[in-house]
Amino acid sequence: MAAQSPHPLTRWLLGRRRASRQQGFTLTELLVSLIMGTLIMGSLLYLVVELLGVNAREERLTQVQQDTRRALDYMSREVREAVFIYTNPTAVVSQLTNAPPQSTAVLAFWHLRDIEDQIGALNADCTTYGTPEQRELCGILKLRRSVYDLVVYFVRPNTAGDIWSGPNRIIRYELTAFSDLSQLTYTTGYVDPSLPNSNFAAWEKAGGASSTTATAGTAAVLTDSIDDDASAGVGCPTGLSPSPDTNPADGIVDANNFFTCTNPTATASDNQTLYLFLRGSADPNDGSRSVTFGPVGEGSRLPTLNTEIQIRGVLQRSGG
Repeated sequence: MAAQSPHPLTRWLLGRRRASRQQGFTLTELLVSLIMGTLIMGSLLYLVVELLGVNAREERLTQVQQDTRRALDYMSREVREAVFIYTNPTAVVSQLTNAPPQSTAVLAFWHLRDIEDQIGALNADCTTYGTPEQRELCGILKLRRSVYDLVVYFVRPNTAGDIWSGPNRIIRYELTAFSDLSQLTYTTGYVDPSLPNSNFAAWEKAGGASSTTATAGTAAVLTDSIDDDASAGVGCPTGLSPSPDTNPADGIVDANNFFTCTNPTATASDNQTLYLFLRGSADPNDGSRSVTFGPVGEGSRLPTLNTEIQIRGVLQRSGG
């Protein structure tokens, strides 16, 4: 018996099935798909990188601003207790043989440092000290329970590739009174500015200005990431003088990143006010300003922080 021929519809469906197995994407279609996929993935990747950059930049700006604010608050608290502020720190810095190199002095002052917790190191009745001067000094310290320390804040440029961030850093220098309080041994180069043969305004190191005696103060970095751009239009209030100031006659602030304003005519009886200005920078310390995760454009610049400080000290408030 002869085989029955398939129905025409069945033959047509089987033919379409065999034809569909032989069809696929053409080379042109593959290239177009590849190009479209690359463009889409590239756009998404660019967006992700930009978002990461913005996030990193904002975090960096926030961190720098917080560090700058903390440094400003620290200096404000310390200088508020000053008993003498130098309008121009240059004179006193010239007496410091171990001042930080390649640095500019911005703020210099004397303040009283509490030694309440060290009084016990002194002889109970001050009689065991060898000279009348030492016995008298022992009695003064037991009564005063504080010593005069010289503090100077410097700004120093950062070197590309070193451990510090940003263009500049602030260095705190301190010349303390005693290297050994129990023996009443003065720190090398130190002279008490309250003694009759000395004074705050014209203070000189031990042995006088021409002496070869080396001072033995200590220096430590307070903060880095301080700006170096002097183009911002920030200046001192009318009647006050900036520090540092290389040309006092022009009345122009030399550097807007870190400076102070004081009254050059203030006397011991004046209620002295000091203005302190500080601006941070998220820029790297190699001088570049266009980095992938760094600030770009003026919109990323940090504002200049400033504070007005009412000096609480009771001795000569300004001069020099």
